[in-house]
Amino acid sequence: VWNPWDKKAKSMADFGDDEYKHMLCVEAANIEKAITLKPGEEWKGRLELSAVPSSYCSGQLDPQRVLQGS
Repeated sequence: VWNPWDKKAKSMADFGDDEYKHMLCVEAANIEKAITLKPGEEWKGRLELSAVPSSYCSGQLDPQRVLQGS
């Protein structure tokens, strides 16, 4: 997960100076087990994302309480 933030956004020709405020890049990766492919072999992966309600991030909900289910 990354965001270029203000300084890098200003240095990116295809990115508006303030666009970093409205974006988040999520990149998939396989980190638990190496995958080795022989010539001609293919591998497909899958990424599943879930959205968290904005009230969770705005401080309206206590994250610890939500995670504990109480």
